[in-house]
Amino acid sequence: MSPLELDALGEIFNISVGRAAASLSELTREVVSMSVPLVHILSPQKAVALLDPEHKLRITSVSQQFSGSFSGKALLMFPGSSSLEVVRLMLGAEMPLEQLTEMEQDAMSEIGNIILNTCFSTIADMLGESFDCELPQFQISSTEQLLNASNAHDQVLFVQIQLALEQHNLEGYVAFVLGNASLLNLHKAVTRFLHGETAP
Repeated sequence: MSPLELDALGEIFNISVGRAAASLSELTREVVSMSVPLVHILSPQKAVALLDPEHKLRITSVSQQFSGSFSGKALLMFPGSSSLEVVRLMLGAEMPLEQLTEMEQDAMSEIGNIILNTCFSTIADMLGESFDCELPQFQISSTEQLLNASNAHDQVLFVQIQLALEQHNLEGYVAFVLGNASLLNLHKAVTRFLHGETAP
């Protein structure tokens, strides 16, 4: 995509994460702000290198399969203990990452559900698209597993977001793993958006 098209995508995500931050503020009872998203389109291998260059991190994620004019997998990812900080704010719990209880996994899934569905609804509104989303899945694994780095045919629409809470600074990422056909359809949708055209 051209720099202008990537800027348009960045603006769409800027609006969506702003809405998600408001919802997250209600859940955590803290003021939550999010940085202006940085948008990249990368191969899965390059996305892994950007997120985890030393291949050491365990990533806590909430993922959703989605289908529509472009289909794939959406992920909200928190490296290391960042996700626990959000969960602790919601539940007041203190425990190691490996011992996340079912309640905390449910809380994390709810956070992912809010942020990802806010992204989907904003993209749908602004690009004139519609999506069907499956239930969110909670997972702790390596970046290679999450981003399906062995599949050379996929591309990753990678959105880097910093979450700032009054007492905490966390870094989270939203990623959309798309096949080439879906990426092409997304490109067409962004082009229509920039030209003020509606979806056919």
